[in-house]
Amino acid sequence: MNQASEIPLFVGRLASGVKPSVLPGRKKKSTYFPAPDARRPTPNETMPIRNTGAPTFSRLSKILFLLTIFAFAEVPRAQEQSANPRSDMDRKFDSLFELAKKPGTLPEGHPAGGMPPGAVDPEGDVLPDGHPDVNTAGPSNRPIDPMAGAPGHSAMGSLLPKPGPTPPLSVASVTAMEAVPVLHEGRLKPMVTYARHMLLQFSGRTTYLKLSAMQVMAKILFAPEMSGDLKIFLINNPEVAEALGVVPEKNRRYTFAQLEKSLPKLQELAEKANATQEEKRDLIQKEVLRVFGNLVEFVNLTRTFSFALPNQAYKVKLADTRAQLELKPDEARYSFWDLMTSAQAIAKILEGIGTRGEAERTPMEKEIITLSQAMYLNSQALHPSPFRVFPIPPATATAAGIPGWVSPPEIVAVPEQLQSFHKELTAWNAAAGAYRGGNQGNFDAGIKDYLASMENRAYEQLSETRFPLEIAYQKGEPYYWALVIYWFALIGCFIFFLTRKQWIYRGSAWLFLAGYAVHIAGIVSRILIMKRPPVTSLYETFPFVAAVSILAALFIERVNRKKPSAAIGLLSASLLGVILLSIANRYAAEGDTMRMLVAVLNSNFWLSTHVVCVTIGYSACLLAGAIGHVWLIRALWPATLAPGETRDGGKGERLKEISKMVYGTLCFGLLFSFIGTVLGGIWADQSWGRFWGWDPKENGALLIVIWCIIMLHAKQWGYIRNQGMALGSVFGAIVVSLAWFGVNLLNVGLHSYGFTTGAATKLFGYIGAELAFMLIAGIGIKLGWGSKPRIGKGPTASSLGATPAA
Repeated sequence: MNQASEIPLFVGRLASGVKPSVLPGRKKKSTYFPAPDARRPTPNETMPIRNTGAPTFSRLSKILFLLTIFAFAEVPRAQEQSANPRSDMDRKFDSLFELAKKPGTLPEGHPAGGMPPGAVDPEGDVLPDGHPDVNTAGPSNRPIDPMAGAPGHSAMGSLLPKPGPTPPLSVASVTAMEAVPVLHEGRLKPMVTYARHMLLQFSGRTTYLKLSAMQVMAKILFAPEMSGDLKIFLINNPEVAEALGVVPEKNRRYTFAQLEKSLPKLQELAEKANATQEEKRDLIQKEVLRVFGNLVEFVNLTRTFSFALPNQAYKVKLADTRAQLELKPDEARYSFWDLMTSAQAIAKILEGIGTRGEAERTPMEKEIITLSQAMYLNSQALHPSPFRVFPIPPATATAAGIPGWVSPPEIVAVPEQLQSFHKELTAWNAAAGAYRGGNQGNFDAGIKDYLASMENRAYEQLSETRFPLEIAYQKGEPYYWALVIYWFALIGCFIFFLTRKQWIYRGSAWLFLAGYAVHIAGIVSRILIMKRPPVTSLYETFPFVAAVSILAALFIERVNRKKPSAAIGLLSASLLGVILLSIANRYAAEGDTMRMLVAVLNSNFWLSTHVVCVTIGYSACLLAGAIGHVWLIRALWPATLAPGETRDGGKGERLKEISKMVYGTLCFGLLFSFIGTVLGGIWADQSWGRFWGWDPKENGALLIVIWCIIMLHAKQWGYIRNQGMALGSVFGAIVVSLAWFGVNLLNVGLHSYGFTTGAATKLFGYIGAELAFMLIAGIGIKLGWGSKPRIGKGPTASSLGATPAA
């Protein structure tokens, strides 16, 4: 087969002309977020796309045909050396542009992971054979520029575009982009959500200097040549930085420009780490894979809107060429879309060239041929973006066997889609140009035009989202502010126990209630956004367990507010809020916390019964442990006792009341732990065909039940007294931590959705600290530490309205 016979096959596919259909528009004020109760079109209602730029693309197939001819005709090749020159070119393109798609073993959800054709991609779509994945770069290939060798990029240069003679500007506000719907990890989310999680994944923070996550995202997307100096890549282990030949930074964060020179070495280390079984990888190997994946995603992000960015491959030197193509004068470089808007003029000139040889072509014709080559090669060299912003009508996507949402590079690489998405591409092109020119009004208008189009294309999907609420949740950061308020309330409690000032107690209580209101607002927001109980991931369980524990502690505080044990519940609630929300923040740094559910969890009924009951049991046992800590500290530290109060027995009324709190809380925890464990067995029978399988997670839940039973019976039968209850409740908190997320470190069992890595050191450190505290407290009480009563005048329990001890 020769070259001439190959080209018609290629062009035939492009010129076949799929006429896309979209959902009809609605005559109402544009809101970008259709209300769920609005009129929904029937599945059979379709209409042609309103092509506002039809004259520009009326000869699209012809120009693509000519672009293809000249792209291949002008590339040097030795046809006599092969019977199939086109295959030789394919192999050349593969070596330059393609990164392998073989399945990797990177951590779950990691952006660097690839997959074989026909597999289910991270978005939940089935990719047809040969379809590019969202992130096809994997550790089994060189981290080379996917555009290396293509016009406008240097094979030996930077992976980022070369800065032009005039640095791009930026707009003051990118708020208009916050509501842009993107498909990422199988879920439609507003752009602000993706931007925050991207920056958190890269740097461990949600802001960079004085820039918000959205401002950082806009710079990466629209001014990639200026993003190489953003110090946003976190390398936790200094040994990794040293292995890459990079001078370790004090804040452990680096720029892409610093790491780019070390990409070959990083790729080599990533290949070795990827070849190691996941359970056998050490912390350094995991860190190498994490850093490599972040760099891959960053590079892919910089290519997302490259079709709308000036490219040095599209330099137009001749004034005649600018005039003929109706391009803006005095521009140093043009974008792919600038030239596509001149498609008619380019096609007319290429037709006029006909079969004339190179010597017979004018300088303008030669320049246009060069531009056409660059357009074709660049369109075929791009990799899909990590996220997708263009929805394809479901019927069209199903018929074509392609995902329902695609990224801009995928549109550019499939020329027959250019006309279908002309309006959206033009809107993004206008927004990108306005951003680089510092024109706020045009930027907002471009994004507004794109969002308006989304109401037609993705009406059904957008009508089910709650983007305004999710945007408010992401920008409001309720868990962060709740944590801050809990810290102040905790400090207030400590000051109260030292001073016994009633106004400090009341101030701490009101401050704590304000933090709890913010905390609950965060939980309710997540329920409304995700439409499921807030216990579907390990991250979500921490705020939920904290909320339940705090509620129980507030109930205890209400009951005992006029007793000698006043403020114990408030202190325990503040302590649990600080600890659990701090742990939640650690897990939030791993990425999006609102991911799609795994299959076994996709049941709102069982999530609302089994999982909620089990986590309530966790909450009660942890609260009992926190109160047990308070008992032991008060027994060991005389300064915490009221005048005339002894440690245990006699006049130690406060310690007796605290011990009763521990007992009652453990009863509450036993009830819900037992119910949750039984319901889990029923769910397991429906999901896996057996009620009990001695799975590590099942065993952990059983251990909590058994320990609670042991403690309650030992207290009831007199084997232990108040001190034993306090020590036992502290050990119970250890049991809960092992059952909650400690068993996940075993990396075995059917509860794979809860597996975590990197937590073993901290967990064992916590267990060691608790055991040491129990040992010191037990010895200290045995030796009589803190038994000396506090003597002197001063505030007593009566200052809080408490009844004097008998």
